[in-house]
Amino acid sequence: MKNKKSGRAGGARRGKRPNSGASKRQASGRGAEAPQTQRSDAVQPKGEAEGVVSAHRAGYGFVRVQGMTESVFLPPGQMSGVLHGDRIRLEIKRERDGRYSGRVTDLVERGTKALLGTIEFEGRAAFVNSADRRIGLRCQIAPADLNDARRGDWVIARITTYPKPGVAGRAVVVRRLDPDNSVEMATESAIAKVGLPVDFPPAALVEAEAFGARVAAAESARRVDLRPLPLVTIDGADARDFDDAVYAERQPDGFRLIVAIADVSHYVRPGTALDDEARERGTSVYFPSRVIPMLPTALSNQLCSLEPHVDRLCMAADMRVSKQGALLEARFYPAVMRSAARLTYDKAYAALFEGHADAVRELGDLREQLLPLVDLYRALVKARGRRGALDFDAPEPTFDLDDRGRVRAVHRYSRNDAHKLIEECMILANVAVARELQGSKSPTLFRVHGEPDPEKLDQLLATLNALGVAAEIPQSVTSRALRQITHRLGSAPERPFIESLVIRSMPQAVYQSANIGHFGLALQQYAHFTSPIRRYPDLVVHRTLKARLGIAPPAGVAYRTEELGPMGEALTRLEKRADEADRYVDQFLKCSYLRERIGQTFEGLITSVVDFGCFVQILEVSADGLLHLDALRDDEYKLDDGGYAWVGQRSRRKLQLGSKVKVIVTGANPIEGLIDLTLAELE
Repeated sequence: MKNKKSGRAGGARRGKRPNSGASKRQASGRGAEAPQTQRSDAVQPKGEAEGVVSAHRAGYGFVRVQGMTESVFLPPGQMSGVLHGDRIRLEIKRERDGRYSGRVTDLVERGTKALLGTIEFEGRAAFVNSADRRIGLRCQIAPADLNDARRGDWVIARITTYPKPGVAGRAVVVRRLDPDNSVEMATESAIAKVGLPVDFPPAALVEAEAFGARVAAAESARRVDLRPLPLVTIDGADARDFDDAVYAERQPDGFRLIVAIADVSHYVRPGTALDDEARERGTSVYFPSRVIPMLPTALSNQLCSLEPHVDRLCMAADMRVSKQGALLEARFYPAVMRSAARLTYDKAYAALFEGHADAVRELGDLREQLLPLVDLYRALVKARGRRGALDFDAPEPTFDLDDRGRVRAVHRYSRNDAHKLIEECMILANVAVARELQGSKSPTLFRVHGEPDPEKLDQLLATLNALGVAAEIPQSVTSRALRQITHRLGSAPERPFIESLVIRSMPQAVYQSANIGHFGLALQQYAHFTSPIRRYPDLVVHRTLKARLGIAPPAGVAYRTEELGPMGEALTRLEKRADEADRYVDQFLKCSYLRERIGQTFEGLITSVVDFGCFVQILEVSADGLLHLDALRDDEYKLDDGGYAWVGQRSRRKLQLGSKVKVIVTGANPIEGLIDLTLAELE
């Protein structure tokens, strides 16, 4: 499934900065010499700031403010009328102990517009109680708004009036749920939690269906004809929207690679209902059994999808690549294509990389035409290594669901070389387009990834030091230096955990008009071009490219830099909203799985040590649970000086960052994503 890749997790403590004259940050590899901790002075907020509330069921909360490394504490008195997820304006002050606290001055935007809850009655009055205790919301429901819900039913309720002191809020039931159907509960809860738009407005549906089911012959005649070439799509087995197709051939100096991308910009024009809705959504959201698409299915799954053996309009990136995997030149043009086959990753891997007889037989003569893609891929992988790009590739959890939507098993799925082949081809196309647009000074949205913050790198090195992992990071940090940290570990079992620590030290990638390069990929120019069916920024890039090629509006659009700034910020927020929904469903289903296994023992890895215990990742399901101090009854445990381990005072047992332990699941709350653990035995 495309666009798919935990629970509660605390951060490791930060270490002191090296002396200003040091040329490298170093981790000695000797865990006994972890530096003392100190609080961050990187941000000194003055006056008011804006942030998002994270409520605690005990009544207090924290506010995440952009640019601050630490959250701002909201005491219970400041939480009156404020809900989990709300965006607020607040005054921040620094307390004597160095912590930040806040006073709410304004409610900017409600974060909870609908909720998962249960129906209760008091006499004839009906209420819905939020199942998430952090929200702590109770709303009255008029009899006409119950929509057949009865006492004890689980529902999604839309808030119509928020509560005020002494006045109950009001809500309307929009959907009844089956509490035994974990995937439905998870998906509907996520949609309500982050406010995902689901139904398309009638005007957008009418516009999408008006294009019909076939490509117009007159439009095909105006384009470069790629139909004779055996372009193929390679996607997940459950994919329905096929953005991209690939073709490669060998040439004397290397390869010709064509990446053909669905030409969404031909259909979705600025100023239309389709475009307004796509921009409002920003991205498609992929759940285990459902997709919330950015475009109506008449386009996303049909006319724009590069289905096999039918004509489709596309934008082609036609590239020459050296034998060493370097991009030599590229040209771009509108085209018409006809996919020769719809391949899955597993079938492509079996046929092209492993040569399995059945898979080879199924592809027939097409296999020989596709083999240049394999040689090209190997050249691109070597080029990636030479430039020092990060290549972390931890297995992703996937869910085996039964007919009733319950989780039967959680599998850890590793990507094969067919996944990586497509990834490398898409990266190259994205680079080629970004170079073209930057070189022509055409304002657009770049996909940028900044360098890690120096303080976070110091924190990373302090953590590595505590783990006994030797590392050096230059003051002028490079992705190659971070890559070498994990490459030295080879196939050691702790490598995925160390990779996760490195990832945490880096900022998130964003969309913006100012190109600063992509740190993680070690690229100077990068823009998202390859998925316009499911990402609005790609649609913006397509329109910019068409304008560069001389294609007139509305298909081609020459954006102004001043309009791209707020657009990039908005689309980055929408991407984060989709990611939040994805993470919520992921954790909900893992908790549902573990709730049926209370009392069972699992292998775990300590991923964070905090003031009240430690967080342990259950390796089988890649979910973090809390091993609270109250659950450690075999000894009296104290935090060591570095803050990286709890040490038993009699047994001298160490519960330290990176240690493997056996834990017993004692509780799992899918709605809040919480897992409680107790210690079985140490290894």
